[in-house]
Amino acid sequence: MSKIQADSAQDQRLAQAERLVQLRRDKGLTAEQLAQAMTNAGAKVSRGAISNWERGINGIVSSKLPTLAHILGCTEGYLLRGDSVRETSSNNNNTIRQSSSKSAATPLPTSSADTNQNPRSSSTYLNNTADTTVYQVKDGTTMTELKKSEKLQNVCYDIRGPLLKTANKMEAEGQRILKLNVGNPAPFGLEAPHEILRDVAMNLPEATGYSDSQGIFSARKAVLQYYQSKGLLSAVDVRDVYLGNGVSELIVMTMQALMNDGDEVLIPMPDYPLWTAATNLSGGTAVHYRCNEDDNWQPDIEDIKSKITSKTKGIVVINPNNPTGALYSDENLKQIIEVAKEHNLIIMADEIYDRVLYDDVEHKPMSTLTDEVLVLSYNGLSKSHRIAGFRAGWMMVSGKKQHATDFIEGLDMLASMRLCSNVQGQYAIQTAMGGYQSMKELTSEKGRLFKQREMAISRLNAIPGISCTMPQGAFYCFPKMDPEIYPIKDDMEFMMDLLIDEKVLMVQGTGFNWDTPDHFRLVFLPNLHDLENAMDRLDRFFAKKRQQFGTDQQFDPDKTDNQAAGNQALEV
Repeated sequence: MSKIQADSAQDQRLAQAERLVQLRRDKGLTAEQLAQAMTNAGAKVSRGAISNWERGINGIVSSKLPTLAHILGCTEGYLLRGDSVRETSSNNNNTIRQSSSKSAATPLPTSSADTNQNPRSSSTYLNNTADTTVYQVKDGTTMTELKKSEKLQNVCYDIRGPLLKTANKMEAEGQRILKLNVGNPAPFGLEAPHEILRDVAMNLPEATGYSDSQGIFSARKAVLQYYQSKGLLSAVDVRDVYLGNGVSELIVMTMQALMNDGDEVLIPMPDYPLWTAATNLSGGTAVHYRCNEDDNWQPDIEDIKSKITSKTKGIVVINPNNPTGALYSDENLKQIIEVAKEHNLIIMADEIYDRVLYDDVEHKPMSTLTDEVLVLSYNGLSKSHRIAGFRAGWMMVSGKKQHATDFIEGLDMLASMRLCSNVQGQYAIQTAMGGYQSMKELTSEKGRLFKQREMAISRLNAIPGISCTMPQGAFYCFPKMDPEIYPIKDDMEFMMDLLIDEKVLMVQGTGFNWDTPDHFRLVFLPNLHDLENAMDRLDRFFAKKRQQFGTDQQFDPDKTDNQAAGNQALEV
């Protein structure tokens, strides 16, 4: 398919996207509510799938089209092609859906007049349906558009999504972007410990071949000893430790080993979106439980209990949390354990930020709190030792394993299929686990990360209509935008405005599966000078938005004083 043909297909998807967004808004639905309505109607989709349709990343899947059109009150033809008949009545929905499905497969006009309506399109369309486009190429043969798997329809990862693509394009044009979107320490001058770099370099001659599929013995032993020093309760040996290309690979591997189609996993809201994406990609359903902002983002135990069904397989706990920076209390963790015990659920503990802590707080690994449920503990060196590019991560299996023999065999199978993780990165683990923990310097009161956190939270809370809790771990915060001051309907569009107007890149709250467009994540890794610059730009941007929304007078002391003086004069 030529570039012109690809552009034409993309134009069609973007036109579909515009119609879908408008219809959804006309119905007063959020993307999350629309996804839930479709799932309840028997056409399972995720919020991520709706998001991908609304951005033109994916075309609307034909099998979901009748349900989508019915919920939105339009014809399938209007959604697909913008047919002039938009609305349907309750009496003829089925008839319209049938006729629309037929017309979607009807050959489209190929006259020069039709082609000239779109100057970018010089290709000939022989057949155009929701998920198949057939082209006639110059030699007279036909070619069907090659599309991504439908498994990806429910997958969304906005951290590296459309906003980043736009930022990269702006940078290519010579614009400087302040990137507060990704927790990657290296670009911000946070160097890896030299001892680790030296030891990895020394071991390079030993790292040229495959290792054991679970990883080299010395690294797995160091991981095991780390948890034992923390108070690991159950008996574990090196065979219970799996090394991976970062935690990300191990999350995907776990979901592939665990999930059957329709199985459910409880995931915090907001979450690190890879958990939701990996669950959906594996055929499961991500069910999000709420974390309470008023309680410093602690998990809502009652909400967890209310969302457990016969299909629930496990609970994901991200502690310290990304994107909120919250550190969960021991009491809260113990309540989650009790829920898991009662319902025979796996606990998946994402603890990658366990050594990025502030204010002398301590982190309790889930594996040290119970041996009565199956616990999978995930961790690595990307954040604490600033070597994200080494992809050195691990997963440890602990607790109650008697009933999980077959599942563990699945993990072994998948570990063997990928042969092994990056061997060079494996040689960083033993040194990192036993050596000096330099992260403590960065997070102490005199440390760079501590100062950047203090400044970021202070400046955010000084912006009218913005409130932010103090993170106790990681290097993120998750500020709230007061919806009465910033009545936003599309937070991704709002963040796109920020990027274009002020050259600051951040990720919207719905990108972390938060259910309302009133939050965003800020990464406070940049040095104080760059972070101050970013905060100045945020001040300016939010002030402009308050003017646009007509809410700026609520925070203008001069206007308030003048209005009070005027009222007093009238009373006199």
